[in-house]
Amino acid sequence: MFLSFFCSSRFIQEGKDVARQGDMNQALKFFKLAYKIHQSQKLESQIKTIEELLAQNDSEEEDEEFVNVNGSGLMLFKELYDKLYDYQRNGVAFLYSLCRDGRKGGILADDMGLGKTIQVISFLSSMYDNELAKHTLLVMPTSLITNWTKEFAKWTPGMRVKEFHGSSKERTRNLEKIQRRSGVIITTYTMLMNNWQQLSSYNGKEFTWDYMILDEAHKIKSSTTKTAKSAYAIPSKNRVLLTGTPVQNNLKELWALFDFACQGTLLGTAKTFKTEYENPITRAREKDTTPGEKALGSRMSENLMAIIKPYFLRRTKAEVQKNNKEGQLPCKEEDSETKDGKVQNIPKDSGAVMPTLTRKNDLIVWTYLSPVQEDIYRQVLSLDHIKELLMTTRSPLAELNIMKKLCDHPRLLSAADIAKLGLEESTAQGQQNDNMETGTIANIPDETLISESGKLVFLFALLQRLREEGHRTLVFAHYRKVLDIIERILGNRGFKVLRLDGTIIQLAERERG
Repeated sequence: MFLSFFCSSRFIQEGKDVARQGDMNQALKFFKLAYKIHQSQKLESQIKTIEELLAQNDSEEEDEEFVNVNGSGLMLFKELYDKLYDYQRNGVAFLYSLCRDGRKGGILADDMGLGKTIQVISFLSSMYDNELAKHTLLVMPTSLITNWTKEFAKWTPGMRVKEFHGSSKERTRNLEKIQRRSGVIITTYTMLMNNWQQLSSYNGKEFTWDYMILDEAHKIKSSTTKTAKSAYAIPSKNRVLLTGTPVQNNLKELWALFDFACQGTLLGTAKTFKTEYENPITRAREKDTTPGEKALGSRMSENLMAIIKPYFLRRTKAEVQKNNKEGQLPCKEEDSETKDGKVQNIPKDSGAVMPTLTRKNDLIVWTYLSPVQEDIYRQVLSLDHIKELLMTTRSPLAELNIMKKLCDHPRLLSAADIAKLGLEESTAQGQQNDNMETGTIANIPDETLISESGKLVFLFALLQRLREEGHRTLVFAHYRKVLDIIERILGNRGFKVLRLDGTIIQLAERERG
């Protein structure tokens, strides 16, 4: 009995000693050992007090690891939060607000280059950490898969991310693993079209995704395409669209995006939208509009913006750069500065330091047609049916396509095009009539190919100068035939050339390039 009391007292004393040194976990172990030997109400109370203190400390430490994103209520891992720019934090808060406020979806339409990818990854990281989401389907063009995969690995290495792409067996295994547990499936629009039924089911039952996110979402700007119909067929609780170009041609495209994102709950049917918004807004922009029509169009435009505002976020590079210049930089402590005689508060932390965005310079060069191009061009304009097209509203798309090819290079014109235009005897064909048919440039000298196109005359002079100055250059063309010509001539002139076009469909091959 005395020995037990002695051992218990020794453990209590050792517990007190380590507690004074601040090691409460070790103190708790000693007190529990003492309690096993000799139980007392006082010792039980001390153990309970220490356990409550440790629990409180753990909670505080956990709170310090997560940050409330711009007061939205979403807790984001602090290490990730600190790496975001302030406008990106606003983007994460916006994405959460859609879910928090019961909206079924929305559109993040930031300019290209402002980090829509990291905003989405940060948002999903928070949603998964807070157990607010378990399954996400992320759809994108094939060329973006590698980048998204790398970004997930970089920013949230613990998140389970699998590709639904490649061999049938592998993608099925990846899909089932995510559906059974949790995580993110990355797939492409092509895979979506061909496998929407598989993506919509699990173990023979309908499967509903917590989030369906479309990158480059203007791919579904028309609700009648196979791509859009396949996307509509996937059950999902929430939908988020990412695009830098929410409207490319007309308001109907805007309706299509919001109709998908909000699952038909925001702008009504296509017919209703056209009557209430598209027609009056479009009419107000025409030259012969009346003051009343202009006022109606303006009012409906304002109404439309007010409706979509909670579901839509867009920032341009110019806006972000302006905010950066106006002093939205991180500060250690709350401070103030004087501006225009007024004291203004600077927030404690406005995000990571924004780099200065370099300005993109667009230089448009007007080139002259070559003699061959000009000769064909003038003969085209002299044709009776071309004159008729210019004087009527009948669609001239076929003829314009021929002209488009001509302006790039006359050798893009096929024998059928030449016959259609009635130019079989044109001077453009000259001595090498057979070689003018598309696909037959093997025996044509490089200098001849260059001289026949005003664009190529300028291009090769420019590329030669850029090489001398040590630049690396990207060249884009509408037609693979033009790339054939450029590639051959550059190779003959000793340029190092890497070609990437639509014939390279394997992702691994694209990456090697």
